[in-house]
Amino acid sequence: MPIDKQLLRQLLATEKFKKCADSPDSAAELGSTLSDTESLVRSCQNVQAIPFILWNDFYNSAGILAPKSKKKSYRYKWGDKVFVDFGCGNIQTELSFPHPAIVLYNFANTVIVAPTTSDDSPNSFSADIEEVIIKAKRDGTVFPKDTIINLHQIKSVHKDRIISNLRCNVKSYIVDRQEIARQNAIHGADTFTDGMDLLDCIRTKLAYILAAPQMQSKNTEILNGHQQISQLQTALEAAQQKIAELTAQLEKTSVSYTHLRAHETGRNLVCRLLLEKKKKTTRQPEISYAVF
Repeated sequence: MPIDKQLLRQLLATEKFKKCADSPDSAAELGSTLSDTESLVRSCQNVQAIPFILWNDFYNSAGILAPKSKKKSYRYKWGDKVFVDFGCGNIQTELSFPHPAIVLYNFANTVIVAPTTSDDSPNSFSADIEEVIIKAKRDGTVFPKDTIINLHQIKSVHKDRIISNLRCNVKSYIVDRQEIARQNAIHGADTFTDGMDLLDCIRTKLAYILAAPQMQSKNTEILNGHQQISQLQTALEAAQQKIAELTAQLEKTSVSYTHLRAHETGRNLVCRLLLEKKKKTTRQPEISYAVF
């Protein structure tokens, strides 16, 4: 049975600080919506009903209406893999139920995580989602199964949602070449490199997602730089070739000159030296004019 939303908004304005139990109208609406919830859960299979019951119990003890916890929280590192209960209060395609996730940032009581799911669905993703996910092949250590890193589902969660620390870090996982090639094809650049670990891959991917125009401009600058370097290398190689040719010619000329002189006889040498001396000493006759 639908609740009276207009009545509840009026009660929120007029009986804001009254307990629900002391407000007959709000108590009646609460009973109505809880009855609808119970009917929905009862109609579900256990595969859906039991996770909801478990989540509802957890929410009663740790949710917004529960007493605040003051316990110290564990400090996670970037790339740590954890098991998170994403709950049953999510809408439509928002991720629900417990899933592994990768820690992307640690705060005192919360962490930002990227949820992961098994890559075993026959249904393909839509084009926009396909461009932002990262695919990881199973390695038996970090990923027991082929896995999707759902960067479109990144969210901040309280550390009380973390069911367990999976005691591994994606920094130790090397992304396979096929996925590296796929990422480079998506972004039209060779930013992702062979041998890149998954944490660096995620960071690079997030830079593309969150700063796409800037990254596109940077890629253009990089490509232009590569072209200029290539042109300079070509010019340098041509100059080096020319220098090599000129050096070879000079060496050839020098060798020929030495060769000729090495075969001179004593008489030839004397004649040549006398001729050279004569050339140096020979002068044009000077004409003197007497001045009267």
